[in-house]
Order: sequence, then C-alpha cells, then structure tokens
Amino acid sequence: MNAIQKPGRRGPRILLALLLASVAAGGVWLYVNNLEQAAAASAAAAAQQARVAAATTGRAKVVVATQGLAAGTPLSSTSVDLRDVSQDAVQPNAVTVLNDAVGKALNQPVAANQQILYQYLTSPDSPDIKKLADLVPAGKRAMSVTFTELNTAGGLVAPGDFVDVIGVFNKDTLGKDQSMLLMQDILVLAVAQDTSVDQLPRQGAPAGSQPPASLPAPGRGTTAGVALPQPTPVSVPYAPSAARTLTLAVDPEAAERLALAEDYGHLRYIVRPGAERTQSSVVPADLTTLASPIQVAAGQIIATEISPTNTKVGDTMDISITVKNTSDKPLQTMGPEPGFTYVQGQTYFTQQFASDPGKWRVAVGTAGLDSTDLPYRWGLGGDLAPGATTTVTGHIKVTQDFKATNFWAALVNEPSTVVQSGVGMTLVTSLPQNLAVVAVDAANVRSSPSIAASVLDQVKYGTELQIVGQSADWFKVKLPDQREGWVAAGWIVTAGQ
Repeated sequence: MNAIQKPGRRGPRILLALLLASVAAGGVWLYVNNLEQAAAASAAAAAQQARVAAATTGRAKVVVATQGLAAGTPLSSTSVDLRDVSQDAVQPNAVTVLNDAVGKALNQPVAANQQILYQYLTSPDSPDIKKLADLVPAGKRAMSVTFTELNTAGGLVAPGDFVDVIGVFNKDTLGKDQSMLLMQDILVLAVAQDTSVDQLPRQGAPAGSQPPASLPAPGRGTTAGVALPQPTPVSVPYAPSAARTLTLAVDPEAAERLALAEDYGHLRYIVRPGAERTQSSVVPADLTTLASPIQVAAGQIIATEISPTNTKVGDTMDISITVKNTSDKPLQTMGPEPGFTYVQGQTYFTQQFASDPGKWRVAVGTAGLDSTDLPYRWGLGGDLAPGATTTVTGHIKVTQDFKATNFWAALVNEPSTVVQSGVGMTLVTSLPQNLAVVAVDAANVRSSPSIAASVLDQVKYGTELQIVGQSADWFKVKLPDQREGWVAAGWIVTAGQ
C-alpha cells in the first residue's frame, strides 16, 4: 500500500517541470539574441572599415604653406600644415612629414596652399638662402622678358641654360622687314619664379611605360617576329603652363636694347648647346635673303685655352687656339708667327703687323682693358688646307695690375670681318697679393668674420680693398676711409682666386 502514490501529488511536479522548461527556453533565446547582436556589430564594423578604405584609397598627406611665405622665412606649425590630397596631386619630392619642415627655413618664396618640397628647405641660419640679386653675375643685370612656348624652344628652357636672342622687326620700325641676332650666350636666371632646374616639373614617358625590347607591343616594334629596340624615354624639365616670364642676366647696355626690341619687335630665344660659349658673326636677314644660300663660315675655332687665370706683374699668359678650315679653299694667313709674345699694351698694329686684306688670323680680345678691338693677333703658321686643323699658340707678357677681366678668342678674316668672337671666355685677374676687388653689386663689411656680425658698411662693385688679414673664408680689409672690417670670400676677387 505504501508504494502506491496518491493522485493528488502530481500537480506540483508538473508546475516545476514547466518552470524549468521556461527558464531553459529563455536562456536559449538570450544566447541566440546575443549571437545575432554580435554578428550585426561585426558586420557594421566591417562596413565602416570598407567605407574608410574606399575614402582613403589613392590619398596621401603632404605639407603645404598655410599662407604666402617669403624666402628665408622660418617654418612653424602655424605657417605649414599637413593636408590630405589625391595621390596624383603629390608633387615630386614633396615633404610628407610635418616635423621635416618645422624648424627649417625656405630658400625661395612659396604661395599659400603650395606644397613644400625638400629642395625648398634649408637651415634657418644657412648662408645658402639667396635672393635673386645673389644669383646675378657681377656686372650683369636681371631682366625679365615675355615667355611663351612659341618664342622659347617649346617651353623647354630651364634656369642655367644659355640662349641667343633673335629680334624680328617690320618695315615700319627699321624701314624693311628684317631679323637679326641681337645677343648671344645669355644666361637664364629664372623661368617664372623658379630659379633652379630642380624646381621645374619634368616630362617624358614614366619608367616602365614602354614594353621591353624582347616583348614589343602587338602590331609595332617587330619585323617578321623579330623584336626591335624600343626608344628610351627622355625626361626633360619644362616650364609650368602658368609661366609667362623669362629672367635673363644681361649687361646694362644690353638691357636697354632688349627693352626697346621687345616693345618694337618680336623676340625669339634659342637654346645653345650646354658647353658651347662661342659667338658668331651673323649678317641680319631680310626678305631679299630668304631665297639666298646660307653662307657658311670658311673657318671655325674648335678649341681655346687661356691660362693662367691668376697672374701678377711679370707673368706671361699662354694662349692656345685651334682652328679648322671648313671651306673648300685654302685659308691664307700672315704674321706674326705662332709663338710671338706681345707685351701688355702693345697691339698687332703697333708691332707692324697691320692687316693684309683677305688673310686669316686668330686674335684675343679683352673686356675694356684695351682700346683696340682684338689687339693681340697671330697668324696660322702657314696657309691652312681645306678640312685641315691647326693649333696656334701665343703669349702676352703682363706688365700692369688689372681687375678681373674677361679674355676671349676670335677668328678674323682681315681686315675687319670677325667670323667668330667671344670663344673660350675666361676671367683673368692680375692683382697684388694684398689687394681685393668687390665682385658683387654691394658687399657687406662686417665687424667680425661671421654672417651674424653687425654690418659696418657696404662697398660697391669694383671697389679695391686692401687685405690686412684672413680667417677661413673671411678677409679682413681696410676700407677707403681706413676703417677695418671683414668681407666674405665669395663677394671679392683676390690674386689667389
């Protein structure tokens, strides 16, 4: 009887079972719900990462100027900033780390929002920070002229190039339509505001854009299945599309002529070979000469050497000029014979070697040192056969001190046809050991041999200063008023330079 359960006890057990089942179901629901939320959060994070990746693809950080900055300006966190730009907008050699720019100084002006390039940066106390005036050679002037791709070798001219200037004038200006070679061997100081070739963009096919020679592109570069060599891409600097000016280093007198020629005619600037400093005598062209054969010079100087470049009284300058006969007829010549020595101040005329018309001689000219044009002349040592080459030597005995002066070689068809001039331009000085000459427009004389020292005075180009001491690259000099100060070696010419 005790083993038999009474029916009245089943109710509480059923209720307990239902309660446990409800708790289990709730736990399962919470677990599943948590899994769903975690999956949703993960999907949202992945989507956000995808959006960020899509937004930053092809982007880069570059340092830009927050405002227009002058050359020499020290850079701070307020004057430059990091900016996000598209990858194809990043300029070559752009600064991408802010700390690489902050604390440095600019060696050239930049505009607001312009990218800062590494070549723009220098030490704040560096003497390399230059103004345009520092780039102008002594005795020259910087002059800007109108620049277009049409009048300047397709816009491929760059700072440091040398150009010849051609002027084209109509009959209302000169009485007839005429073109002439106005100037030769003129240094380009700047293209727009770029004073260095490194500041210009470069054009040309990027590396790897041409198929390799062994695998030419389909349809070209093959002949009967044989691979042909592909041209090597050439990268050359070119002027930015916004460039409108070209700045040249010209003589003061040439600047006057250039300004007048630009107002009354059309100018063209032709680029010279990098190492060629020769100047040619070219007859102006007009409409009547267009159909005439171009006259080729019968002779040409192909090599020149003038040495030494530093002399003192009693020294002898040695001249070596190599000439080639480029015609089909012999070049007849006259005296003096090669090897003849002139004493400074003498001329071919005073030494009884007056011109014999039609004869050929080499000559040496100086910039203002002699009143006679091309005073030192030598014969070729014998008539020069067609196609033949000869080297003429000569000497000049130095008898007087002179400031830095340009000497050059010329080829003359006597009595007055200068076929070539300005060849092998060489700067020669003949100074006492204790004398210096200012070689820039204005040189600072400082209280001590340091760029940080106070400026006592400024001395003009060509001023002679007595040297009384030296410390490294500084010279202690005596001013005309007998005060003493220090001048940097780069601003003067001495007998030892």
